[in-house]
Amino acid sequence: MKCIQILKDGEMDELNITETNTIKKLIKSSKSQGINELIKLYSWNFEGSVICCFGWYDGDNGFENTHDLPPGGMSDFIEEDSSEKIVYGDLFIARYNKDKTLSDITISDYSVFYSDKFENFSNYDSDNDDCDYNDLIEIQPIVVTNDKIINQKTSSLYLDLDYDDYEY
Repeated sequence: MKCIQILKDGEMDELNITETNTIKKLIKSSKSQGINELIKLYSWNFEGSVICCFGWYDGDNGFENTHDLPPGGMSDFIEEDSSEKIVYGDLFIARYNKDKTLSDITISDYSVFYSDKFENFSNYDSDNDDCDYNDLIEIQPIVVTNDKIINQKTSSLYLDLDYDDYEY
């Protein structure tokens, strides 16, 4: 069966795996690993199958995987949303049928799944956004004297500022 290996730099490759010793074969194929065991991090339901992401949830600085996982992934132990969690080393994407058997997933298949998850995540009606962002900005008056800029509201003092960097 085909699965996808996402290297820590975001590059993707397709791997051929079998249902026996899957985790051992994925570990052997990995070029970069995190700390602890390779484990199923997240899963998503998609078009009658389950897409699973295997990887490492802990690791050393410099071994973070740059790939952004799609939002809405379910995890048995991670509370953070899949789109926000930093993961380490290589990631592996596999597809399982309803009967829990492996099924092929190609980079093209993953692309369709990925686009669908992000489209559904950002599919909202922005016309109903009643928030006026200008109301959130509090203008703080400043006074410029000699080499000092003083925030009148807080009396904070800012020294060594170049006047040419500011518009008045």
